[in-house]
Amino acid sequence: MMKKSLFLLGVLLLVNQTYVYPLTLQVQTYLFISGIIIVGIPHGAADLMIAAKETNDRGYAFSYLKFFYRYLGRLLAFLALILFLPAVGVILFILIASFHFGETDLNKFDTGSNTGKLFSFSYGLVITSVIILSHFDDVKTLLFLFQSGKSHYQLINWVGQYKNMLLSVALVFFFCTVFIYFLGNKNSAEIGGEFLLTFSILVFITYSLPMLLGLTFYFIFWHSILSLKNIVDYLTTDRRFSFFVIITQISFYSFLAIFGIFLFGIAGIMFLNRSTLVIYVILGLAVLTAPHINIMHIMYKNIRLKRQEG
Repeated sequence: MMKKSLFLLGVLLLVNQTYVYPLTLQVQTYLFISGIIIVGIPHGAADLMIAAKETNDRGYAFSYLKFFYRYLGRLLAFLALILFLPAVGVILFILIASFHFGETDLNKFDTGSNTGKLFSFSYGLVITSVIILSHFDDVKTLLFLFQSGKSHYQLINWVGQYKNMLLSVALVFFFCTVFIYFLGNKNSAEIGGEFLLTFSILVFITYSLPMLLGLTFYFIFWHSILSLKNIVDYLTTDRRFSFFVIITQISFYSFLAIFGIFLFGIAGIMFLNRSTLVIYVILGLAVLTAPHINIMHIMYKNIRLKRQEG
């Protein structure tokens, strides 16, 4: 029911943008930033509770100090990579984000096997490729706002020149992995038709919307909301956390994350104009994603194990 509601929202955004009252870039920016604050960041703010539950389920005492040491260590390491090797950092972010998107959207499939991991990664790669490559002129404009973007203009222009080929390669890779996965997992074939239909609609909406609005639809309205639902379901299975505790802690850690992005933005003078605001928010999310993806991978792994046991 939730996915159908989100699809309806996406269709309404597309119809409005195409035929009724197209949202200006300024309104799209406000919608994106608001969505990040309300849903995007909170969907990653439950990482501590997920880690605590996983540790306690294994019969060990949870250490807050150890958690923050590892979590902040990954965050700072990825931040350093972004700052000193931006091209490598951006490519790595696209790769790990693709796997994360796929693992979230395909959580009902067996993505723990080697073929399942390829299936998951290729799915997410198509989504990120559609968002980036089909709107690459807009992406290129944002990248060239920074010195690191200007210093990598040859790579950026190469991607722009071969964007359609790269998108086609991602699609071919995806359909190959889909074939291989369903060939070895015939028990998943009954939901294969529904999955392909869902995937097609999702890609069509994301492709047809402007870049920022497409990113808002997929990352905020689709990925983040569905992730929050999965997180709440996971944390409330054994009643270790009440719904009130989950909301309270998510709100608290969301505030800390927003404050951190704010400081990061001030350091980079992100508030000079609307374009730099958007790109700095995306970079801030990329830095936060590095430790978040590992926690979510553990959660989805445990969900798959419980499903197999049941």
